[in-house]
Amino acid sequence: MYIIIAIVLVLVTLFLINSKLFDGLRTKKARSFEFCISLISTFTGFFIALSLNTILSDINQKQNLVKLLDATNLSLENSEMKTKGMYLNPAKSGVDVSEIIQYAPVEIPKLYTNLETNSLVSDYFLSNAFQAYILCNDNLQTFVKGANAANASSEKKTQILEKYLAYLGLAKQVNTLEIKRLNGDISQSDENAELQKLTKQIINNQ
Repeated sequence: MYIIIAIVLVLVTLFLINSKLFDGLRTKKARSFEFCISLISTFTGFFIALSLNTILSDINQKQNLVKLLDATNLSLENSEMKTKGMYLNPAKSGVDVSEIIQYAPVEIPKLYTNLETNSLVSDYFLSNAFQAYILCNDNLQTFVKGANAANASSEKKTQILEKYLAYLGLAKQVNTLEIKRLNGDISQSDENAELQKLTKQIINNQ
């Protein structure tokens, strides 16, 4: 927006300086004419500065979002390792997973659940990516409740934990696609195509 205004002001300045319509004004009112040109030039510089500041701020915000998503993916990976090491592997060895969960309840990484209310996510996430995130987050919440439920059998909890593990991976894939787009590694259309595939997996694995 600001750059458009600046371009318009530049064109106006060029028109005033070069148009024959203002030959008389440039000669008879030279000081006033120069003052107007100077004033327009000042506003032009102001709007160019605003435009550059907006662009740099936008780049900085996207970089901050990439850092946040990288950190979130590390949390998701830690949850994957915890789910395998603390719950699923012992369950396969015959340990009662209900007893483990009783002392160490299943949790979703806070960094991941907090993405929903983060302003960087609402400002820069693709709408399809945000939709995929919400689907993953909702399902992860459901799986956590199911795994922590006191009345569920150990067998049922193990099945839920396997789905929970799969969704942690899907959630990480959604974030990774956003990181690639924000870094300029893939186009928006390429990301949307990949997100459509991921969304189908998310829905089909429920």
